[in-house]
Amino acid sequence: MTKPVVIITGASGFLGSAVCIDLALNFTVVAVDRREPSLLLKKAGPQVIWHIVDIADNQAISNIFAQTKDSFGQIDFVIHFAAYYDFDNDWVEEYQRTNVTGTANILNASKQEGARRLIFASSMAAMEPPEGGSFLTEDSPTSEFTPYSKSKSIGEKLIKETGVQVPYTILRIAGVFSEWCELPPLYSLFKLWTSAFPLGCIIPGRGESGIPYIHINDLVSIVRKCIHLDRKLGPSNIFLASQHGAVLHRQLFPAIRSESRFSRSLRPIHITRKIAKSGVQFRRALGELTGKMPYERPWMLDYVDKPWTTDTSRTRKILDWDSSPELSILKKIPDIQSNFRADPKGWEIRNINRNERRFVYASS
Repeated sequence: MTKPVVIITGASGFLGSAVCIDLALNFTVVAVDRREPSLLLKKAGPQVIWHIVDIADNQAISNIFAQTKDSFGQIDFVIHFAAYYDFDNDWVEEYQRTNVTGTANILNASKQEGARRLIFASSMAAMEPPEGGSFLTEDSPTSEFTPYSKSKSIGEKLIKETGVQVPYTILRIAGVFSEWCELPPLYSLFKLWTSAFPLGCIIPGRGESGIPYIHINDLVSIVRKCIHLDRKLGPSNIFLASQHGAVLHRQLFPAIRSESRFSRSLRPIHITRKIAKSGVQFRRALGELTGKMPYERPWMLDYVDKPWTTDTSRTRKILDWDSSPELSILKKIPDIQSNFRADPKGWEIRNINRNERRFVYASS
């Protein structure tokens, strides 16, 4: 029996590599990335077919899709993870080149070669925080409140416009983490709340800031679910690849702090948004001098106590899928801390690489 054929973009990245390795077990996987995969990634998926190209190169992408179709007679799924991101609040050319033009190239090639379905990795960050007491759902509109969210909003629009010719599934993905952390905002909180008193006890605002999370294994499982139910899903879908609700700073602080060597000082120190923004501006100025930029940016403080809270009811019902309780962020904090204690240098390298868009696959 012929294996289904899957093309995965951004296949060397944090999300793409995990899906790539998993699907290679029983799919023909064609991996696309502009960076060479690590030796460990190649070893983890020896049967994966690699193409090292930039998705902004329309001709190269067209050639890969045509070659895949000629070789296997079909392209069943295209999973589009490749994207540029940074933490500043300025639109840079790379957003247009990779996230907009690159996505258009993937769409055109999918249409040209008759791909059965496109699965597009959008983001919860493409939506503004809901007004107090409300929830983000599959129907929530995208926003352009940051350059990254704008680029994902444009990507979703392009996909919806092509949906008549290429069936699609859009996954709005929460903050993805692993047992090594590897999520910039979470890494920032770990660094803060595992430091000495008083800095290690600081919480901006009332502790009501928060986002939804999803473990990397749960992300893999929802992608698999979308593929498995493909013929039942219809031509267009938006799903939330996320836990239900959000995890707030007031919940994360004691969980992280209690696992640190400063666990005796568990009482938080709440500071105002203005004071927090001054601190971030100072750290940013220091980062510009040292070349070691922090994750935090002053604009982020505008969203203190405005959590991204999700209602995943529809996603759970249609896909018969849910995030795993045992993989929730609050349950996995001891494992993240355990890995830090066992290999602090390796833990730091993994997180710095992820922060700086230089993720390198390493076995867990």
